Amino acid sequence: MAGLLLPTRRTFLQTAAATGAVAFGAPAVQARGANEKLNIGLIGSGNRGRTILREAMRLGHRAVALCDIAEFRLETVAKAVDEAEQDKPKFYSDYRKLLEHPSLDAVIITTPDHHHKEILVAAMQAEKDAYVEKPLTKSIDEGAEMIEAVRKANRVVQVGNQRHSGPHWEECVKVVKSSAFGKLVWAKVWDTRNWVKKDPFAPPKDFRYDPRTLNWEAFLGNAPKRAFDPLRYWSWRWYWDYAGGLMTDIGAHQLDIVAWIGGTDVPKSAVANGGVYQFKHWETPDVIHGIWDYGKFAANFAVQFVNGADGVGAGFYGTKQTLLCDAEKEIRLYDTAEKITPDMRPVQTWRVEPETPLHVKNWVECVKSREDPNSTIELGHRVILAAHLANLSYRTGKKIFWDADRKEVIGS
Repeated sequence: MAGLLLPTRRTFLQTAAATGAVAFGAPAVQARGANEKLNIGLIGSGNRGRTILREAMRLGHRAVALCDIAEFRLETVAKAVDEAEQDKPKFYSDYRKLLEHPSLDAVIITTPDHHHKEILVAAMQAEKDAYVEKPLTKSIDEGAEMIEAVRKANRVVQVGNQRHSGPHWEECVKVVKSSAFGKLVWAKVWDTRNWVKKDPFAPPKDFRYDPRTLNWEAFLGNAPKRAFDPLRYWSWRWYWDYAGGLMTDIGAHQLDIVAWIGGTDVPKSAVANGGVYQFKHWETPDVIHGIWDYGKFAANFAVQFVNGADGVGAGFYGTKQTLLCDAEKEIRLYDTAEKITPDMRPVQTWRVEPETPLHVKNWVECVKSREDPNSTIELGHRVILAAHLANLSYRTGKKIFWDADRKEVIGS
């Protein structure tokens, strides 16, 4: 896959200043009819890509092209297309060829993180709307170039922070902004899962590498060259060459609601610690905790895939009220800033709705209306910035500070 140079700090600032100008200077794109169906291509045909494509097909849109560096993944997704009673899509092994597919309207990008930037930039140059899976970037520097490319092309891009399409979180925003809640002073989010008995990203026992049907060099792309490693291929999220581990993969969701509900953009500082305590083949930590200073409130995020007793959730603590969220079930608001006892009833509760279907629906609707989607390219960059800062802290052993005006790490 073709490489692209990372912008310097100076070009990062120039990009931020130029973003508004290029957005207004780009040619207008006509809105589509409400009933018009989109021709969609999928780049990266793994489980997440299949899930998002299925949602688009359920809305009546067409899967016309699939791309992956492994043939077996293409065949698996093609079965899902057949189940949706659609024609067999065209297969590609090179995303650049897929972008040339006739009548293609939009693409879903669900590759490993280290390919997101180059593919999204290429999609913008090809004038295709896009859904790019979270985390948006592999490093902080990539965000500026991606923002510039999207706004220059004037395309609709949804970043896969699907929490941002959840009406239950929107209700949380209203609650925390209310005078009844008081002042938000602390946000706590967590995601715990037990993968000790079964790691869903472990290489299948019957897997056999065949270089004729799996292009390892294309998988590596701009990453350091290595001999084929089944662990790196199947478990790429846990290697620094390709991703940022749990902090970026899961933080893309949990830190999204921290910033959104907290009413802020980016933190002032971050510190993190943790380690590899269980899964010895991981490079990134399997247990990690991050702490951020958002200026108006503090936040911490705990994530580990060794013990799932705590599930997935969030807490927002105000001077008058407390908001507790079970991200898989319901959200409860308590009219207290004291200890919540077992017999205390919440003053309000509401259900958590499935977010991915809502997020995909919002994307395709915005592709047709030409409005900004719920999770814009700028939002995706701001959210994952906090996670990248925490990873920098973990890897350097230092507290990391962010200068929002200069848009750069300013020291530790």
